[in-house]
Amino acid sequence: MIDIYKEVTRRIIAELEKGNIPWHCPWRPKDWHNRNLISGKPYRGINQILLCMMPYDSPFWMTLRQLKKLGGELKPDEKGTCVVFWTLFEKDSDTKIPVLRFYRVYNLEQTMGIPAKYIPVLPAKNQVVFDPIGNAEEIISGYQDGPCIRHGGNQACYSPSLDLIRMPERIQFDKEEEYYSTLFHEMAHSTGHQSRLNRPGLKNINFGSENYSKEELIAEFGAAFLCAQTGIAHATIQNSGAYIKNWLEKLRNDKKLAIQAAHKAQKAVDYIMKNQQMEEKAA
Repeated sequence: MIDIYKEVTRRIIAELEKGNIPWHCPWRPKDWHNRNLISGKPYRGINQILLCMMPYDSPFWMTLRQLKKLGGELKPDEKGTCVVFWTLFEKDSDTKIPVLRFYRVYNLEQTMGIPAKYIPVLPAKNQVVFDPIGNAEEIISGYQDGPCIRHGGNQACYSPSLDLIRMPERIQFDKEEEYYSTLFHEMAHSTGHQSRLNRPGLKNINFGSENYSKEELIAEFGAAFLCAQTGIAHATIQNSGAYIKNWLEKLRNDKKLAIQAAHKAQKAVDYIMKNQQMEEKAA
């Protein structure tokens, strides 16, 4: 039986060793986010990262059963991509344990024979009217119980004791995307405050420690997810070589780390965007 944690970690380590940061997905307008062809639902958490790592332009994915239901078939020698989900295992009448499972999906480009009527027509990427900075500002302003953001100085950081984000002035960043991705990273940290998600790893963190590495990975995943929400490219991490070396060591020693970090990062993003999500549901 496949070890899901080990397989996902193996794939992420392989990308890191090639110098790639797999959760830094390329710029994609909202219509081009990876999603299921039949349900239209976008993939979340670690699945978003796993699918971003694949070399396909189409955002549409499906299971083999769904493909056959649409009247299509796989091209010769095509292999599926694993995505994961949680299910509850009933140990006894009073105890249910969450268990990680997986299934395989296939990109539209791996298939043939699906009638055109089942494939949504996407706008050309270079014709999409999209204002990534405006969308980023909406996320920031929508974080209604978030910490104070203070600009000035040359350091970007979040202080749990003060519940305060410090950021350099916007004009100090080379690109607007770098400013927003840096701020999103600190915002993801701030969700761990005891008044919010109360993430244990945010307390008593020492630079370079295991807890520090885990919290940094959560924040970096969170920033990548928020950047994906806005449609902007995720900026390169400062001192990425040191970060990658640290992550590689932790990932090798803890095969569950990547999935757990992505899961916690998704919770952080959901918390930051909860007001916007409530407004969308109300509409």
